[in-house]
Amino acid sequence: MALAAIDMAMWDALARIHDLPLVRLLGGSVKPIRCYGPVGFDGEEGSARAAERAVSRGFRGVKAKIGYATVKEDVNVVRAMRKAVGPDVAIMVDYNQCLTPAEAIARLRVLDDEGLVWVEEPTLAHDYAGHARVSREARTPIQCGENWWGILDMRHAIEAGASDLVMPDVMKIGGVTGWLRAATLAQANNLQVSSHLWPEISARLLCCTPTAHWLEYADWWNPILAEPLRVVDGIAIVDDAPGSGVEWDEAAVQRYVV
Repeated sequence: MALAAIDMAMWDALARIHDLPLVRLLGGSVKPIRCYGPVGFDGEEGSARAAERAVSRGFRGVKAKIGYATVKEDVNVVRAMRKAVGPDVAIMVDYNQCLTPAEAIARLRVLDDEGLVWVEEPTLAHDYAGHARVSREARTPIQCGENWWGILDMRHAIEAGASDLVMPDVMKIGGVTGWLRAATLAQANNLQVSSHLWPEISARLLCCTPTAHWLEYADWWNPILAEPLRVVDGIAIVDDAPGSGVEWDEAAVQRYVV
């Protein structure tokens, strides 16, 4: 992650030297990037409220954490969200690696009827064989990638058939350089690419990704950014500012210096 941060800083510096936005430096062009809003592990009522808030802000997709004591509780959360947001909003769920492959298969046989866009990491991230078993048995697409540490992990997962979709994390996959390699590998295998966190730079990298799918949006860093990423009607607005588009609010940063 430390090396990825340096990699991103160097690409940012190179783009600024040439007075180019990172997207153009990498040969891409600005395009609409759909965003989904986060929902926590908040039970039926809390998840429904969070999903409704996200949709009221213009998001056309929401993702909740599940993995309750029973699959009935998982289904109840999904249905509560669906009731809150209506039939046209994409719903994804994330098990955060909490099930065995056998448990995941059993639960997905129930969840397969809920119209989910994907089920994320139902079993351990590096159990590629286990995820492949789940993927073969499930009708709902399996999403993995946020815990792939570099391109080799991604290659092993793809070779195993562990994931129907891919979701690299720019800090874990190797920064801008690692992301570009991941995007190429995904394109070669005809896999759609979504992002995990870091929306400010991930939105720009998805503009350079041929099989771009969804941007995971979180506003956690907005308090220390001079210009937070704008999202309008659920679409990330990537501007033409030179570099990666990340500018710190130096006064805000100073409040957190130790």
